[in-house]
Amino acid sequence: MYQRALTLMLTLVMLGLVVAPQTLAQRFANLEDCVLQIPGGLLSAQARCGTLTVPEDPARPDGRKIELAYAVVPAPTGRPRPDPVYYLAGGPGQSARDVLPLMRHALREVNQHRDLIFLDQRGTGASNPLRCDFSAVDPFLEPDPEVIEALYRDCLEGLDADVRHYLSRDAARDLDALRAHLGHEQINLVGTSYGTRLAQVYLRDHPDRVRSMILDGVVPTRLVLGSEHGRALDDALARILARCSDDSACSERFPDLSAKLADLSSRFHRDSSQRLTLVHPRSGRKQVMDFNRDGLAQALRMLAYAPQSQATLPLLIDEAASSEVPERIAIQLLQIYEQLDAMISVGLEAAIGCSEDWPRWQTMDAADEADTLLGPSMREGREMICGIWPQGDVPENFHTPFVSEVPVLLLSGEFDPVTPPRYGEEASEQYPNHRHLIGRGQGHGILGPPCTSTIAARFIDDLDVDGLDTTCMDRLGPAPFFVDLLGPSP
Repeated sequence: MYQRALTLMLTLVMLGLVVAPQTLAQRFANLEDCVLQIPGGLLSAQARCGTLTVPEDPARPDGRKIELAYAVVPAPTGRPRPDPVYYLAGGPGQSARDVLPLMRHALREVNQHRDLIFLDQRGTGASNPLRCDFSAVDPFLEPDPEVIEALYRDCLEGLDADVRHYLSRDAARDLDALRAHLGHEQINLVGTSYGTRLAQVYLRDHPDRVRSMILDGVVPTRLVLGSEHGRALDDALARILARCSDDSACSERFPDLSAKLADLSSRFHRDSSQRLTLVHPRSGRKQVMDFNRDGLAQALRMLAYAPQSQATLPLLIDEAASSEVPERIAIQLLQIYEQLDAMISVGLEAAIGCSEDWPRWQTMDAADEADTLLGPSMREGREMICGIWPQGDVPENFHTPFVSEVPVLLLSGEFDPVTPPRYGEEASEQYPNHRHLIGRGQGHGILGPPCTSTIAARFIDDLDVDGLDTTCMDRLGPAPFFVDLLGPSP
């Protein structure tokens, strides 16, 4: 038995399938071992971490410098493919290293032969983050607009940064600087949500450096971030409720859901809040919250992000419509506030939104947003912030679509309330060598399930969009609806 095992080991070594421990160590000897956690610390992963120093203002290479943090998940082989995967996070304002534990799992098959690179975009994570301290106000009570304005002004004044240089093109330059620093001739890009915009900005500015691109939750080049959130949410909710109507168990338990949602939204006004006293689901303590139509819309919007939470929407809407206090929806909103506060760099979100999107958004017809559940709240919020936040230079053609022959895999969720499948169809016009896959019953971001992660790995390996085996997509579907608090019917 021992001799047989030894013979097998020698054979694997000769075939290059067993990696001596020092081989991996030598590849990234200048980096340090690190453990990265998602916000809240529920999931962590080991990686190799380093920093890269770049000019804050690209036009002044000898001027002020900032330090960018990045992490590498090495492929478990002594001979990795020369073109690694660079992951670009969403937001804008999310740290790529924060989501490394999740994306390492989603890209596990890719990682067998390719290194995974996670660069915290400037202004996020540990890359000179543009964080704002809003602890002076209770996030669950509605403050006066003047208080919010003062908080943003104080935040801007306290930042050690020229926020005009924290835009997508600056981040694309940083990405290319890291590529050159690590010695990669070409790279594969994987972006989620806002990260799909950044990926396309990089592709336009550095077309020869991109081998392939995966866009998960596609942001079309022409899109003004935030301007269509109201319409996209209404469309997603209508589709989810229509699915309930077509489901015998759901429709029997929750009839006339569309009418109930309409009645529920009419009960709440944007300019007057209902003060609720809730029991925090984790701490058990009492929490006071001001709840209005904006809160209702934001809670339903975030619950529509994933199939598992989509499955609770009929139950929550029916319960809220029939009760005086929409307690469970408000509790969901409470948890959403806490999660977003830990995930997003507010200053970076403001820098990008005010420079890249607001100049066009303010010229668009506000009537297109007014009759949605979200209403004009996002426009009004952006207008207030951008009256304070400095704007950087953005090229005139920033939102102009361009054409690239790079192989592109586009991924969309059928019920995505933020980047619906029509965005993927729109973006596909730019990429003749593309494949657009729509995950039935899925929400925002569909790279996680084993089916799509395997397809992504095959795509990056072969770059054959037409020959991809996508039959497993037929097995994707929505989560069964909750008919009560115990879950779906048996």
